[in-house]
Amino acid sequence: MIFTGFKRKSNQIFFKKTILDLLKNEHKIPFVEVKKVIIFLDANANRTSVLSVLTSMLKISESDIKVVIFQQKLRNEQRANEVITPKDFGWYGKIESEKLKNILTNKYDLLINYSKVDNLYLNLLLLQCKAAFKVGFAHLDKRLYDLMIRCESNERDLFNEELKKYLVILKIIP
Repeated sequence: MIFTGFKRKSNQIFFKKTILDLLKNEHKIPFVEVKKVIIFLDANANRTSVLSVLTSMLKISESDIKVVIFQQKLRNEQRANEVITPKDFGWYGKIESEKLKNILTNKYDLLINYSKVDNLYLNLLLLQCKAAFKVGFAHLDKRLYDLMIRCESNERDLFNEELKKYLVILKIIP
């Protein structure tokens, strides 16, 4: 139990030390159109409604969208391949699980973080994920995103409307 706190603190130290280096050395991946998307969700988010909105908005199939759900503890009814927990991370920000290593090796055109709170483990993933364009809520860590939308985290419809508007303006989607 006490080691969980030490492990979290070691991950915080790793994040603070390496964020500036990783952001300086970050190479953006150019893309023509959105083909692969990754979404970060909280445990209480409605996965099916988020996917249906995104597939219609981005005009891509559901199979091109990778969903990552963060939970503090894994429940039996959840899909284990989509859910990540603090146990998937080792000491000093090391990725321990194979599913997270697979996520980090793939390249994505768009990353959308629907998480309501600033989460250390999702920030570690955001920092190491190879995405051409990253979007999140404005109350999260501004250094990790290319576009931040200012609205309450429970206003997902407004977030999606603004997201679509800005992606069209930036010519990321037609």
